[in-house]
Amino acid sequence: MPETIDSAVQIARDNAPYLAESLSLFPDCPKGLKKKGAGDYLKTLFSGLPHTIGDLDSEMAVLRQLKRHAHLGIALCDIGGIWDWDSVTEHLTQLSDIAMSRLLQCCARAQNIEGTADNPVPGLFILAVGKYGARELNYSSDIDFCVFYDPDIIALPNMTRAERTLIKFVQSLIAGFERITVDGYVFRTDLRLRPDPRSNAVAVSTLTAERYYETLGQNWERAAMIKARVCGGDKAVGQDFIDHVLAPFIWRRSLDYAAIEDIHSIKRQIHATKSGDSITAAGHHLKLGYGGIREIEFYAQTQQLILGGRQPHLRTMRTVDAMRALTDFKAVDPDVCDSLIADYAKLRKLEHAAQMMEDAQTHISPADNHDRARLAALTGYADLADFDHDLVTLLKRVHGHYVDLFPDSESLSSPVGSLSFTGLEPGPGTIKTLETLGFEDIDFVWQSTASWLGGRIPATRTERARELLTRLAPKLIAICSDAPNPDLAFRAFAGFFTRLSAGVALLSMFLQETDRLADIIKLMTSSQRLSDTISHQPAILDAMIEPSFLQIDIDDLGAGYLALVNDNTENAGAFENAMNAMRRAVHEDQFRISAAVLSGRLAVDHAGPALSKVADCAVQAMLPVAARETMRVTGPLNGDYAVLALGKAGGQELSLSSDLDVMVIYRPHSDDLGVHRQFTKLTQRFVSALSAVTAEGRLYDIDMALRPSGRSGPVAVSVDAFARYYDEKAWTWEFMALTRARVVASSSADFTEQLDGHVLSALTTARPDLDTAGDIADMLVRLRREKPARGPWDVKQMEGGLRDIEFIVQKAYLMQPNRDLDPRPISTEAMIAALTHPLNAASLDVSLLTQATRFYHQLTQALTMTVGTLSDGLDANQTGQIAKILGTEPAELTARRDDYSHLIQGMVTRYIGLS
Repeated sequence: MPETIDSAVQIARDNAPYLAESLSLFPDCPKGLKKKGAGDYLKTLFSGLPHTIGDLDSEMAVLRQLKRHAHLGIALCDIGGIWDWDSVTEHLTQLSDIAMSRLLQCCARAQNIEGTADNPVPGLFILAVGKYGARELNYSSDIDFCVFYDPDIIALPNMTRAERTLIKFVQSLIAGFERITVDGYVFRTDLRLRPDPRSNAVAVSTLTAERYYETLGQNWERAAMIKARVCGGDKAVGQDFIDHVLAPFIWRRSLDYAAIEDIHSIKRQIHATKSGDSITAAGHHLKLGYGGIREIEFYAQTQQLILGGRQPHLRTMRTVDAMRALTDFKAVDPDVCDSLIADYAKLRKLEHAAQMMEDAQTHISPADNHDRARLAALTGYADLADFDHDLVTLLKRVHGHYVDLFPDSESLSSPVGSLSFTGLEPGPGTIKTLETLGFEDIDFVWQSTASWLGGRIPATRTERARELLTRLAPKLIAICSDAPNPDLAFRAFAGFFTRLSAGVALLSMFLQETDRLADIIKLMTSSQRLSDTISHQPAILDAMIEPSFLQIDIDDLGAGYLALVNDNTENAGAFENAMNAMRRAVHEDQFRISAAVLSGRLAVDHAGPALSKVADCAVQAMLPVAARETMRVTGPLNGDYAVLALGKAGGQELSLSSDLDVMVIYRPHSDDLGVHRQFTKLTQRFVSALSAVTAEGRLYDIDMALRPSGRSGPVAVSVDAFARYYDEKAWTWEFMALTRARVVASSSADFTEQLDGHVLSALTTARPDLDTAGDIADMLVRLRREKPARGPWDVKQMEGGLRDIEFIVQKAYLMQPNRDLDPRPISTEAMIAALTHPLNAASLDVSLLTQATRFYHQLTQALTMTVGTLSDGLDANQTGQIAKILGTEPAELTARRDDYSHLIQGMVTRYIGLS
């Protein structure tokens, strides 16, 4: 041994700065190891601590000096080959247990908690998990543990502040381990293996833990808890928790398909290829990389989870013991067992050596040749080439055994590399794969997916949903990676998925119809409005199942609305049922139209007519429903009635954000004084039918300000009052609005004809008392002042925009001597085409007006379908989306907007007289 220790000292001095410094601090350590022997030397060191527990500061100093001294002795025994990895990890674990025991007593005393040296806080216990639990700590390991307490047993000085007291207690305990002082630190700690660490405090009640493990505990947590042991505190309570809470959670006598598939995927999903050809010694992750320590551990643990429920003898904590037990059970080939155990020992020695160099929590074989040569020397190699060759051979051998485990299970990895969403954080392979796939916000993608797989959202509360998502996750990642902006695509899906109340049906559809998932993500990334719609109304996705989803025939839109609302019309709940049914149908058709435009299946020019047809049919279906609801209260309606649409609804130029400008006009059958009240109720019911917010949302915002006398006038107008108003009282702006008036729904054909006649008469009868040209100029000045553009893309209200065009066209129409046209032009483009008066030819460029109107309407549709609401500006991505819809480039889009605005402003100056 003396020569071995001397050799280890020289290797340590030459290759590990941390150990070289430790040798200067404890120069007698090598001599003591040679004189007493390694085991007795460490035993004496551990037993030589002060018997009295001091305050936190003094204990931290004692334990840090002990750690540094023990670290040196353990490292020399490791380098010199005196101890194998079992002995090394056992002594490191003893060191941690000693520190845990002393710090528990120290922190309990500081909180005035009454207990004993063996049980400082009755009812509270520390559960060591992972390598700490299995007594397999590596040289510079974090220690993984959980703090639990039984609320029925624990007694604190002030139970009203129990939670705060326990938090301070654990915080002091953690500080005792890892606070860096002049003497360094003892161990870094990790408490993230406690139940739901993002929600629960650092000390978790046993009742909370039991509920968690019964409902949300994941298979990777079962794997971690295989190694759980009580390392401090109330050992009786802790062992009872292991026996009665953890054991049933870990060891299940029967596993359903979802659990087995998830177990298979815990690590199997990490690797996309069996070849391992990319393995190199330089920069390889010895723990998480191909052929690394984790593969051997999971090789044993996954089989333990599947078989251990029925075979208690397989429930061993230590990896090598599990391998031997599985071999005895004939679940592992003896040669494979021997190979993996031998390679596990070599990998653990390599891991320790990598950490000895700087006392760093690293698992990387250095990429730099000089640093890797130091690692090689610490593990007994004189030649770097030999070291590299042997390491790569080992890693490939381990990886080959690993990928042969579960050879028939479905591959859940990405074709380009590693993808794993189990554990506490993404592994290096997963990070590299996500980066290769184009993701930048790796943490969000990983944390979101891991959270979903952990059942932390309503859609994945059931095991079936988690099973489906486990299989879908790699496909989802691949689809998002194909998007122009993968992070945006994933965030769009996440916003929708986290709002789902249930996920099994939809996830099943996505697995069967992956193209549908791709279509949805494409829609959500191309349109913030559609993304919001899908997120808040996920049921709307049912429409995508239909083969004809994107096949829009405007003539067929709304064809089934009447039948839809005519069911169950005799009961009191029929009105609300009809409103909800109509909202679902209209929202679905609006979604279809938008999707068809955004996917290029429907020309953007057709969006206005299509959306207007949907609105027309909705009005035509809901008007009789409102009438039936009115008659249920008032009796039969005493007259005919109709809905007159104006504005964009009248001109069939609706966008997704348009209000419906309407009037309700009636023709009484008698002079009964109750008739007006009856039709007022009908109007109120009709407005509610379209605009009330129900469980299915709102159908349309209704604006009735254009009715005679505006908001001060009656909501329902008799046909005679309508005619008199335009003959005697209407203002110029009301005639402008009337140019786009159109009867949308009526109780009788002859009333429609009569009302059409009144509209035409109002538009063609001279009103000498009005200064049409002067009024129009004054109104445009006022509107420009009171309702200016909200930004450079507000093409309706900007100067030279759509509002200016409408003023030009409506003035031209109202000032034509011959306005009795058949058919009467209603849309803006139709009115432009009807500008034939010689006076107009000199000042109005009909071609320019047509082109600008069409461009502005296209732009409006694209803006409302993508951005949703106008803001001060558009980002580059939004501008690109809109340009794509219009079949142009972003720069050209902006140039056309500016050119048309300039030209139309010139026309306003010449024709309306504004400067």
